Amino acid sequence: MAVTEPKGQGIQSLELGLYILKKISEERKPLTVTELSILCDIPKSKLHKYLTSFSRSGFLRKNQDLKYSLGTELILLGLKASEQLNIQDICHPFLIQLRETLNETVALAIWGENGPFFLRWEASNRAVNLGIKAGSQVSVTESAPGLLFSAYLPKEKTEHLIVKELDENNKKDYDKLIKELDNIRHKNFSVTTGTVVSGITAISAPVFELNGEIVAALTVVSMANVLDTSEHSDFIRMLQQTAFKMSQLLGFTS
Repeated sequence: MAVTEPKGQGIQSLELGLYILKKISEERKPLTVTELSILCDIPKSKLHKYLTSFSRSGFLRKNQDLKYSLGTELILLGLKASEQLNIQDICHPFLIQLRETLNETVALAIWGENGPFFLRWEASNRAVNLGIKAGSQVSVTESAPGLLFSAYLPKEKTEHLIVKELDENNKKDYDKLIKELDNIRHKNFSVTTGTVVSGITAISAPVFELNGEIVAALTVVSMANVLDTSEHSDFIRMLQQTAFKMSQLLGFTS
């Protein structure tokens, strides 16, 4: 599809330059001028001027094989921007919207030194006391957020906590848990019922940050059998889409 320079107010050449940078970042591999020309639908003569300026500024890097990739200055700029992101502020509107849509309790869990804990908790209007609130630590192997983090985080961050819990509780054997974590990665969500609070179901979907690592678990908590937690249900699709939107605001692109 041909791309034309935006009309109206603004600096058109700047907007076109940013478009070129975005296309390069999306491909995630070094590209030749010819490849970029086709990708961006821009003549090579015009494209070359942008590539030269971006290379001089350090926003792009021209390799020895004459291919272009993201430069150090652009990567540093992205890192500085990500450092200013406050996950709680970014995610809060999504939690409120999801709670109002479902009339169920919605929470955001993050990973701490001793495993996952709830950073924010938005209670539903239902008269149900779950006994859990912001700051509550939850199990790595028995809670929906814990299983989600165990499935997606590097093994070195979770293994010692998993082994400790399995030794203490003896509710699941290790091989059974590994199969469960594989299934969670395949489905891209986790579900538990009655493991933390009797009669309560929790469902978590992953929120990713810029580097592709899980940074939070978007979690809905309800009475058991109220929500359809089957893999392709409308509810699961809504939860996953909301988590993905949150991930995009944190810099995640795929």
